[in-house]
Amino acid sequence: MDTSTIQINYVTEWWPLLLIGVSLLALVTTVLWVVAKLRNPSAPLAALVGATAGFQTAQVASIHVFCFAVALWLLIGALRRPRDRLRFGWPLLVVACACLLASTVLTGEMVNSKLVAIQLVLLAGTSACLIAFGSTEDVRPFLLGLLTVTSLACVAAVAQYAGVLPYKIYLGTHRPIGFYSEPDWLGMFSAVGLMIAFRNKIGWLRTPLVFLHVIVLLLAAARAAWLAVVVVAIVGYVVGKVTRRSGRTKAEPLRGGFRMAVGSIVVVLVALALSPELSDSLQSRIAGVSGGRTEVGAMARQQQNNSLLELESLAPWTGLGLSASGRVGVSGRIGYIGTSKNNIASNWLLGWWVDGGLFAIPIILLFLGAAARRVTVTSGLLLGVVLVSSLFSNATLIPISWLALAMCLMRTTPNDPDPPPELKPEAKPEPRAEPIEAAEPAALEVARVA
Repeated sequence: MDTSTIQINYVTEWWPLLLIGVSLLALVTTVLWVVAKLRNPSAPLAALVGATAGFQTAQVASIHVFCFAVALWLLIGALRRPRDRLRFGWPLLVVACACLLASTVLTGEMVNSKLVAIQLVLLAGTSACLIAFGSTEDVRPFLLGLLTVTSLACVAAVAQYAGVLPYKIYLGTHRPIGFYSEPDWLGMFSAVGLMIAFRNKIGWLRTPLVFLHVIVLLLAAARAAWLAVVVVAIVGYVVGKVTRRSGRTKAEPLRGGFRMAVGSIVVVLVALALSPELSDSLQSRIAGVSGGRTEVGAMARQQQNNSLLELESLAPWTGLGLSASGRVGVSGRIGYIGTSKNNIASNWLLGWWVDGGLFAIPIILLFLGAAARRVTVTSGLLLGVVLVSSLFSNATLIPISWLALAMCLMRTTPNDPDPPPELKPEAKPEPRAEPIEAAEPAALEVARVA
C-alpha cells in the first residue's frame, strides 16, 4: 500500500483539528510577541496567572497550566523590569516545606501515586517564584484575572440552573457546577470571587459582581463555602477593628460595605421567595448538616474523617506517604490493596497529617501563619476561605491555594493604604535661599561697602 496515500487521507480526515491547532499556535505566538513588545508586559501576564488559578483541573501532561502561566510571567515580564533586592527567605521556606512533605513518597508504606509529589513541588516552586519576583503592581492583575474566571463560571452556573446550558447532575440535585467538577468547588470559587469583588475598587462593576457571586454561592448550596465566608468575614472584621484601634493595621475598609452586605441579604431573600425549589433545596442542606435530617453528603464526610483517623492511628511518625490519605474513598471506605482513584483526602489537615506525620507540620503551619499574617487584607481573606473550605473539599493541590499563599507572603499586599496622616512624620520645609535679585537695595549697598 502506498504510504503517501495514507498520509494524504489522514491529513484530509483530520484537517479541522490541524487547522484549529495551527490557528491556536499562531494566536499564542502573536499574543506572546505583542506582550513582549509592551512597555509593561507583566500586567497582562499577571492577569493570566490569576485567571489560570481560577480553574480546578486545567492540566497539560498532568501539570497545571498555572505553572506555565507563571513561567511566562517570570521570563517575559518579571525578569525584564527593574526590581529591588530579592528576598529569598520566604521562597526557600515554601519550597523546603513542600519538599519535606513530598519526600514521604520515598518512605511511606501506603503511597498511592508518586506523581502527587511532583505536582506539589511544582506548585510550591511557582508560588516561590511569585513571592521572590512579584511586586505591588502584580497583585491587582492577579486578582482581576482570578475574578474574571470566577465571574464567567458564575454566569455559566446561572445559565445551567436556568436550563440554558446543559451540565452533569450531581447526586440527583439541581445544583449547578459552572466550570468545575462538583457544586462544592463552584461554591468555593464563588466565595473567592465574592471576596475579591467586595474588597477591591472595580468601579460600577463592584455591586453587580458581588450580587452575582452571592447568588451562585446560594445556588451551589456548598455548605463549606458558606462556613468559610462567615468565619473569614467575622475574623477579618474583628481583627481589623482591634488592630485599627492600636494603629498597627494596614487594612482600609472600602466604603459602602455595610450597604452592600444588606443588599446581598435582600437579594438572597428575594431569590428564595421567587424559587420554592431553591428554598426547599437549601432547607434540606441545612437540615442535613444540623442533624435534623439524614443527608448522604454529611454522612460521607463523617465517615471519611473517621477513616482518616483510623489511618492516622496506623501511621508512623513520618506518615504513610504523600497521597496515602487518598485511599479513603468517597463513602469513607479505605482501599488498603492496589491503588485508588483519589490521591488526596477531603480534609487537608487530616490528610497531610496522615501522609506526612511530623513532616507535614511545617507546611501546615506555613499556610496557617500566612493566612493569619494578612487576615485584614484581601490575600489573607482569600487564603482563609480556601483553607476553611478545604476542611471539606481539599484544594491544597490546585493553584488557587498557592496563588493566595504567594500573595500573603509577598512584600506588599493589595489594598494597603498609606499610613494614617497622624502617623506620618511631618515634612520640614527646607530653607530656601533668596535670590540676589530679590534683595533690598540697602542690603546690596551694605554688602558692597563691606
